[in-house]
Amino acid sequence: MPRFSLALCIAVAAALNANYATAQSTMTPLASFGVGGWLAPGTTSAFVTTGVTERGLAWNPQTGNLVLVSRAGGNNVRILDGNTGADLGGLDVTGVTGGTYPINMAGVGDDGAIYVGNLSTSAASNFKVYKWDSEITGPFIPPTAAYDGISGLARTGDSFAVYGGTATSAAQFAASGSSAVNNSGFTTGLLDGLNTSTPYVTIPGTTTTSNDYRLGLTFVDQSTLIGNQGANARYTTFDAVSATVTASIPLGGAARRAMDYAVIGGTPVLAVIDSKSSIVTIFDITNPATPTVLTSGTTTSGTLTSNPNATGSVQWGTISGNTATLFAMNTSQGIQAFSVFLQPPASATAFGAGCGSPALTLSAIGAPVLPSTIQLSTDNLPATTAFGFLAFGFLAIPGGAAIPGFPGCLQHIAPLTTEVYFTLGNSSIQMPESYPAIPAFAGISIMAQSVAVDGSSILTSNGLRLYLETF
Repeated sequence: MPRFSLALCIAVAAALNANYATAQSTMTPLASFGVGGWLAPGTTSAFVTTGVTERGLAWNPQTGNLVLVSRAGGNNVRILDGNTGADLGGLDVTGVTGGTYPINMAGVGDDGAIYVGNLSTSAASNFKVYKWDSEITGPFIPPTAAYDGISGLARTGDSFAVYGGTATSAAQFAASGSSAVNNSGFTTGLLDGLNTSTPYVTIPGTTTTSNDYRLGLTFVDQSTLIGNQGANARYTTFDAVSATVTASIPLGGAARRAMDYAVIGGTPVLAVIDSKSSIVTIFDITNPATPTVLTSGTTTSGTLTSNPNATGSVQWGTISGNTATLFAMNTSQGIQAFSVFLQPPASATAFGAGCGSPALTLSAIGAPVLPSTIQLSTDNLPATTAFGFLAFGFLAIPGGAAIPGFPGCLQHIAPLTTEVYFTLGNSSIQMPESYPAIPAFAGISIMAQSVAVDGSSILTSNGLRLYLETF
């Protein structure tokens, strides 16, 4: 079909999305929280101080409240209103003992169970994680031990993250600490009271001192996490035997440490706080090795007390479409709250897999910025291929749909239009795609897939999501 048919389809989609916001990503102080989005030390809570006693902060998805760990005046686990920052009371800490610090970092399961870990600074000292079933019973019932064992690390508890957790499935944890080691490491396990965990201490691609997982941990999924000590975060997959760094995420500053991962509006993002300035930066990590800064900001003001240990916590809150709340605590510098709107930049993201040996692939040379012309490259074409076509549409097929008669080849998109190409014996074909200077097209996603005709057979590529934007 002629190229203008694609432009016509885009125009139709633009008309259907006339109310789509085209503004860039923003971080707005959550005005109801503290004063102008900042719960400054020494203002409304005796447990938010300029000392080094507050390091752990977690968000409860069941209540929208925050869990604050504070050692100011003793062992305190406080519940803060997620909208205002008001102190709603503390949890019963009877029986909380042991460790260099009996309590240090916090996490909350999907079911609202609250977990607080200690800080163990010896390989022979147990790492402990305490569990309160909920905010409702926590003030009256002491915690149980969800984990109390040797972690396999020389130091554990400077960083801590929790993933999952339901009435029938135990939450998972990851923890690490600041220590000189031979290759960086962390430990993971289930918070089920059985005290079993798996340490990963010889991870290729990590630094040999200080520990790349020591000051920040956040789960991507149950077998993937991101660890950070500053400068370069490690995107890491793990199984029952080993851990592998699949990408290093350059954060643009050695002081960018505490962090949290989320998917907002379909975009995987990482929020990181600077342990010196308290500036919070949000990165698009669709391609972790080449992150894009979406927005940054701070609600703090005046002269800030230094954070000598570079500790703190960042937590995403409620997520709805392209909007979310975000909380960030820098030790000694209080707690910030933001309302976030994320407008990702133009991007081309592959999904699914092609067929063939090697598999047919489709990629973009450039990003679909309005206006611009990029190249869509079909690669690994067999020498016997005569021609093929690019298919375009607006809908992806999750997981792909099998194509009858062509085993292993999947349809990844629902096509609306096509463009034919002739291979002329080439193993790679590049097709130009132009995007006009029409801001109304911003925010539209176009799905593409390449199909090569090889005699009586066909080969299909991976899918490609082209996200149009003005930047």
